[in-house]
Amino acid sequence: MEGQYSEEVMEHFRNPRNVGEIPDADGVGNVGNPVCVPDSTLINCNSSVAEIKDIKKGTAVLSHDGKYHTVSRIFRRLYKNPLMNIKVHNLGGVTLTPEHHVLALKTNHLRHKFYESKKYVADWYMAAELKKGDVILYPIPKEEAHLRSIKFDQPKLKHDFKSKDLPKELVITEDFLRLIGYYLAEGYVRTDKCKGTLGFVFGATERRLADDVISTVKKEIGLDIGNTRVIRNAINIEFYSARLARFFEKFFGKGAANKKMPHSFVLLSPEKQKSIICGLWRGDGYINKKGAKYVTISKQLAYQLRLLLLRQKIIFSFLKIEAKGMHKENYCIYVKEENSLKKLGQILGVSVNRPPKLRNTHKCWHDENFFYFTIKKIDRLIYKGLIYNLEVEDAHSYVGEALTLHNCGDIMRLYIKVDENEVITDAKFKTFGCGAAIATSSMVTELVKGKTIKEALSVSNRAVAEALGGLPKIKMHCSVLAEQALKSAIDDYLARKKKE
Repeated sequence: MEGQYSEEVMEHFRNPRNVGEIPDADGVGNVGNPVCVPDSTLINCNSSVAEIKDIKKGTAVLSHDGKYHTVSRIFRRLYKNPLMNIKVHNLGGVTLTPEHHVLALKTNHLRHKFYESKKYVADWYMAAELKKGDVILYPIPKEEAHLRSIKFDQPKLKHDFKSKDLPKELVITEDFLRLIGYYLAEGYVRTDKCKGTLGFVFGATERRLADDVISTVKKEIGLDIGNTRVIRNAINIEFYSARLARFFEKFFGKGAANKKMPHSFVLLSPEKQKSIICGLWRGDGYINKKGAKYVTISKQLAYQLRLLLLRQKIIFSFLKIEAKGMHKENYCIYVKEENSLKKLGQILGVSVNRPPKLRNTHKCWHDENFFYFTIKKIDRLIYKGLIYNLEVEDAHSYVGEALTLHNCGDIMRLYIKVDENEVITDAKFKTFGCGAAIATSSMVTELVKGKTIKEALSVSNRAVAEALGGLPKIKMHCSVLAEQALKSAIDDYLARKKKE
């Protein structure tokens, strides 16, 4: 037994038999469940996050392999039935149909999940199969952009005779990336037609950050400071350049709620991204021996920073605070785990020694490919409205706010070839689903080859499960689906031959 599956199941999962289709099949069976999420579900795509209803065909979304894959089809339908809301420690929650598959480990019965879960195999589980204490897998982004410079493509206006010449391209150095972090946290732009300002506002005690910005703009861009003002315990530094202001507005947004990074910066190497994190956290965060906190009102920037922290292997907690009164909706990121706090301290140039009693309780951990978060709570609710799903090329999965989702439930397509004596001479399958779904599909094709139609009709789900050395109780539905796929293919054959 490997984890929860028999050796025979694992063998058919790793090396499935009869995969593919029969172009001139005599019977084709289709079974499975459509799965979806509500229209407001947030999906990680190549422009940070977007609600699933706003995603277009051709958009690249983050998948379970840590890479971005293209959306090839978008489905939507009306739905009035129960949905499940799965809340995950550290990340948040996702609402989905009960049949929707989630990448997870069935570990709710384990007391020491961090140690014992290593014996278990990650698989795609229906939301209805998951319980509090199970562990979901969240991918660490793998793609990297080897960006050495960025073109300064803001032309001078026709009657601009005063502005200083600026570099034709800006080199992606640690200092420049830290400046970007400062801008995303504390920067602003004013972009009038013929004049503009790039500015930064720091607290009165953050003089060293203001000096860092001044020296960096001079070194990397060749522009001297235009003005410095101290107003109400704040240091306001300004650089006068309409072209530079338009450049920062174009690439990094204008206004605190609209700040974001271009996708190419989200794909920079983890080593380079440390400088962005440094500027961001120095501007809008704090760190001490008990923990660290970062706050922003930009949704896009908050979810982008989550991806950057995943790549640094920093364990964090993410919290969304609803708008109330004069306060806008904001997003908080906390870092408290000992090793993660030390990593963040090194990025910020701060030495942090967290008290031993506050060490991680292993509700979250990571390896090279995934972060592992435990399920905190599962609720059911009645929903009426549109729900959506995505077909994603190659990976067949997409990553939401807190879960990694398969783009379908267990869906089986089974093909049979039948000779004149009604003997099944060949059988093949195409299945999207969990390991048990693939194994049962593989086994049922093996069982029916050489049997007559009448004999094949007697192949039950229990026979499929027994041939695989047994299935866990929560995976018996996969053997039922295999039986249904077979009978659906036989029904199709009989219908074509006009037989009962």
